[in-house]
Amino acid sequence: MKKNLSLIATLALAAALSPAAFGQQDQPAPPPSNDSQTQTTPAPDTSTDAQTQTSFSGTVVKVAKHYALKTNSMTYQLDDQTKAKQFAGKQVNVSGTLDKSTSMIRVTDIQPAS
Repeated sequence: MKKNLSLIATLALAAALSPAAFGQQDQPAPPPSNDSQTQTTPAPDTSTDAQTQTSFSGTVVKVAKHYALKTNSMTYQLDDQTKAKQFAGKQVNVSGTLDKSTSMIRVTDIQPAS
């Protein structure tokens, strides 16, 4: 029985880690052209990590030992606990980028709601 459980645990771990093994690898850039009339500009970063600055409105609340932003529809973790602590229990507007996979806002600014 222990052998079967160990095998199942090993398979579950392998299945969980397999997407990381097949992730995209950075491809090297093609060598520059020798044509002196052609100028190239660097392409913008289009990686999946690039996110858009957004504004969120809600109340700063303490969840366990961390401050979070509670909106009408969801509660978001805040990465800047020092700024968040100053607004505990208050209505605020938070500017930042949302990491959808962790529901964490990377805070750029927090201002009291007007």
